[in-house]
Amino acid sequence: MPTSKVLIIDTSILCVWLQVAGMETCGKTGDLWDFEKVNAKIQEELEQNTTFVLPLATIIETGNHISQCNGDRFKLAKSLGDIIKK
Repeated sequence: MPTSKVLIIDTSILCVWLQVAGMETCGKTGDLWDFEKVNAKIQEELEQNTTFVLPLATIIETGNHISQCNGDRFKLAKSLGDIIKK
């Protein structure tokens, strides 16, 4: 079944989904996105066969945030690589 929906993932959403330290939420007051909300939305879109797009700028910026975070950079970089492969 062909998909008719495309979801473009931006840097802030991708960082929240990967759980990059210091970037656990994004959005504005009243519409704050945390891991649970982002993950639920992505899982919902996967079930609907939505096509996901990761702009090159998002990949580069997310990699930069990962390289500067205090978390497990190797694990985060591997997770980012897995998402890119999908």
